Amino acid sequence: MKKIIKLSVVILFCFASSLVFSQEGEVDTRIDNWRYWKEKAALGVIPFNSDEEPKPAKYVGDGDRMMDTPDVLLISGGGTTQSENSVFVNPTNNQLALNSNNSTTGATVNGANALFTFDGGLTWTGGVGGAGTPNRGDPAVATNLTGRSYVGYISSASGQGVSITNDNGATWTTSIVAGIASGILDKNHLWVDNGVASPFQSNVYSAWTPISTGGANDLEIEVARSTNNGVTWGVPVSVSNAIAAGSHNQGVNLQTGPNGDVYAVWAVYDSWPARENALGFARSTDGGVTYGPATRIHNNIQGVRWQPGFPLANPHGKNMRSNSFPSMAVDISGGPNDGNIYVVWSNVGVPGVNVGPDVSVYMMTSTNNGVTWSVPVRVNQDPIGNAQYFPWITCDPITGDLSVIFYDDRNVAATDAEAWVANSTDGGLTWMDNRVSDVSFTPAPIPGLAGGYMGDYLGISARGGQVYPTWADNRSGTVLTYTSPYMLGSCVPNLVIIADVPAAGVDHQEALNTITASNTVFGTAEAVYHAGDEVLLISDFDALNGSEFRAYIEACTGIFVKSTGKKVDYVKAEKPRLNEYFKEGKSDISIEIAPNPTAGIFNIELKDHTLNDFNVQIYSMSRGLMYSNQFEKENLGSFQIDISMFPSGVYIVKLVNLESKETFTGRVIKKD
Repeated sequence: MKKIIKLSVVILFCFASSLVFSQEGEVDTRIDNWRYWKEKAALGVIPFNSDEEPKPAKYVGDGDRMMDTPDVLLISGGGTTQSENSVFVNPTNNQLALNSNNSTTGATVNGANALFTFDGGLTWTGGVGGAGTPNRGDPAVATNLTGRSYVGYISSASGQGVSITNDNGATWTTSIVAGIASGILDKNHLWVDNGVASPFQSNVYSAWTPISTGGANDLEIEVARSTNNGVTWGVPVSVSNAIAAGSHNQGVNLQTGPNGDVYAVWAVYDSWPARENALGFARSTDGGVTYGPATRIHNNIQGVRWQPGFPLANPHGKNMRSNSFPSMAVDISGGPNDGNIYVVWSNVGVPGVNVGPDVSVYMMTSTNNGVTWSVPVRVNQDPIGNAQYFPWITCDPITGDLSVIFYDDRNVAATDAEAWVANSTDGGLTWMDNRVSDVSFTPAPIPGLAGGYMGDYLGISARGGQVYPTWADNRSGTVLTYTSPYMLGSCVPNLVIIADVPAAGVDHQEALNTITASNTVFGTAEAVYHAGDEVLLISDFDALNGSEFRAYIEACTGIFVKSTGKKVDYVKAEKPRLNEYFKEGKSDISIEIAPNPTAGIFNIELKDHTLNDFNVQIYSMSRGLMYSNQFEKENLGSFQIDISMFPSGVYIVKLVNLESKETFTGRVIKKD
């Protein structure tokens, strides 16, 4: 009992200043590196995380559920944990991507590892060891236009390092970005200039915060650059001095614009211990040689910095440490929003007000290279009163579309979370968010580590409509990394499809109203067509044996999941049946819904058809599955459903034949 009291005293006092002193050592509480806290726990200065088993996860996904597919576990086994995710799509092939995580094996901290996918995220290869060399983790990955990949991290000596591969991880070389004699170069990020017209194309940039190094730039943001593909690095440049932070600058994020401008954004702490209270920003116009004076692009935020023992209340209610380090994306697509800069972070209440029961993801946009910024907009679309944290944003360099991943508790208990994504195809003017994980889970610190650590950020990357969200959860009893890739497109009013889908090709199309198709889907190809009103298969449309073809009458979302299911064979003789189901606005075997719109109770009638045993599912486009009920009756042609308690909105009604698995869909509008 005395030992427990002693540890409690240490926790209570460790945030009274930036340092905690004891006979065993000291802790600088500003440092966020996971291995640093583990080492202090090994000295007895702070306790290790609890070994208590996490609460079992709850499965909330469905193999037939719209906008979702079975989650893919990237790597497991051997007593490994994987957390704190970074992912990047290879510019030479969007079915190839690199992922890195903070990796452990038993009591060993491996650091940032490396995993690759060559099939759009369905399978991953690589190891749990540090990429190229053991390191202290905090991964940041990138791949240049020729396919050369980088994993940036805090080096084993607490400086900055990078591992480089030209052959997707078969071989690695390493280089030191920056070294130190004492302290740590903390909370790093790495980026490569992939602007097709940039005069500084392929420059690599790395940034961090020096803490307790004794150097002139302690507690500022430093950025270094490499002009020879990461082999050697220039002298770091301090970019944050003009901010005059009262305590320190931390959590830097780097991006480059279409003309090669380099942008850095970070969180500002004007006191400590405290939450983030401002966002700092700096810009270089000469490829990272010099930077203009840093500015505060928002000087009145309230972030979510917290860990066990912190003197402020936990703002999100989860048993894991957190922060509001910003994430940034820049549009280099050449489209209508080319050059736009987007910055997201998690805020308590509305930025500038900073009070209330809500923690949400907010975004600011600059259309003039960071000179001025928009009023923050709320990204997640749930009712006020929930918590969304750890956002990470990506801007597709081909389409210009935006995707943001975050933890979310809108559908679960306050101590639980799910992984969600929000997508925008109009430069952030409007958003649609959807659950991406198959489980809800209860966050819990990773045993063997310290300070409430379960990861400090999530990852997401996109290219050519292919989006890779990555996150960590403990559904297996161990914290591991998962993904559920999807394709993102635009919602056009009507669409005419005449282009054939070649063998092994993928064609996912969506329209607000009508899709008219007269093409051929060849064997082993995949075609999925969604339309709000009708899918017309006319003329010479064909889905050949060995292909996968699906057509739905569903509300347009712009999101398509990556198929992981078995191929469905459609032979030429079956085409008349398909045409019959979809011509003249019918959805499979037509279902009629009345009244529509409805205030609550509506009738479903299967026109010219009856069912014996089937399941009825109702989906919200933002909340997922809202209703599921199994009917075990014979020759049922009509029945009633009551959605009086549902919020107003558009819902998808799906009927699944329990024997044949045939699916019939329709839409209903709920109005108060």
